[in-house]
Amino acid sequence: MKNSSPEKENTYSSRESWPPYTYRDYQDIAPETYNTFMEFLSTENTSNKVMELQPWISFCDSRCTFCYYPNNPYSLSLMDPYLEALKKELMMYAKTKYVQTSEFDEIVLGGGTPSLMSKDQMFGLIKFCEENFNTVDDYFIKITGSSRSFDRDKLVAAAEYGVYQVDMGAQTFDNKLRRMLNLPDSAEHVAEEIRTARKLGLCVCIDIMYNIPGQTLESWTNTVKKAIELDTEVDAYCLEVYPETVLYKQMQEGKAPPQADQELTKQMYTTAYELFKEAGYKPIGHDRYSRDEWHEKENCINGWPWAGILTTGAGCFMGYLQRFSYSNIENAHDYIAAVNEGRFPIAKLSESTEKDIMRKVMTRLYIRLPVDKLEFKEKFGKLPEEVYPEQLKRLKAKGLIEIDEKEIKLTELGDLWKANIAWEFTEQK
Repeated sequence: MKNSSPEKENTYSSRESWPPYTYRDYQDIAPETYNTFMEFLSTENTSNKVMELQPWISFCDSRCTFCYYPNNPYSLSLMDPYLEALKKELMMYAKTKYVQTSEFDEIVLGGGTPSLMSKDQMFGLIKFCEENFNTVDDYFIKITGSSRSFDRDKLVAAAEYGVYQVDMGAQTFDNKLRRMLNLPDSAEHVAEEIRTARKLGLCVCIDIMYNIPGQTLESWTNTVKKAIELDTEVDAYCLEVYPETVLYKQMQEGKAPPQADQELTKQMYTTAYELFKEAGYKPIGHDRYSRDEWHEKENCINGWPWAGILTTGAGCFMGYLQRFSYSNIENAHDYIAAVNEGRFPIAKLSESTEKDIMRKVMTRLYIRLPVDKLEFKEKFGKLPEEVYPEQLKRLKAKGLIEIDEKEIKLTELGDLWKANIAWEFTEQK
């Protein structure tokens, strides 16, 4: 990336951070789509792709100023009724023919902050999933949490149970920025919890963010170096500040500094890319840097868009089963009520057309995966070059992709612009 020509680096006027087809684009649930989805669930899964099972614990005991995700304030009295409803929803799916003929290679407790659960609640939920869903022999268990609620006892219990990975949202190791973002503990405490988990043999994946308001290149570089020093897997995101967040309001009122300009943002990205590369990491998935060979093989990524993530719980939004994408009711009380009425608690549900699926196949480039040209033709009757001749010609001329007789893949320069590349295959932004 250091040797990219200046002309080619000026490929786009601005750099996109996110691709199309996020949960914000899903349509509100309609009776016809719901009925079609129910019919789909009554069919056999013939995709030959394994899936990820992702029950959500959508509670948080504090809210970061940048957070736009749907979650619920933590309530000790609500946790048991919530878990009861969550298991009911899981069983609603488990009883369908589609799920009964599916296999899962990951059980991921997402959220939210699953580490707020007690040990009994946490491993009781995992056990419930193991007993009611078909898992492959070598499936993995992951638990999302915060460094504040992932205490040593829970980490020890996770290691003893056989949990493979814990995810922690470190975000930054700059304490000044942590205070601005309302992150509840210090950088030193986060690092100590990570060290504890690593000593127990747990894989640790952390989120870190660049383009935080007021963040300097030096601060970002120090955070990247700390992540490498702590021997973590890393998801390195560009912070996008949404209007509904506290941080957006603070920026509008001048109570928080502005974000970096485009040039500094690109510099932060390329700095991290080079530092991780020098430390033996590979860029994989959305924004991950990994030294773990298994992460390169994760089916929830490699199977896109043919496989699936079966996600459940209040506010979950990463659910997709082949051509269907969905998110659930966000409010925990409303979610519990819907499940107790015996209905799937879906709030938004979209069914992709064939054109949508073709575009989603091309977004494999965004998650740093090649597009298999022969598979594309087998699915759609045409090669990608026949469907997207102008886009592919333009991207190749800019040095962003390589095309041979078998596949289309990103170049190293293309990695910088992978979200922009994904948008090339939509009708319009």
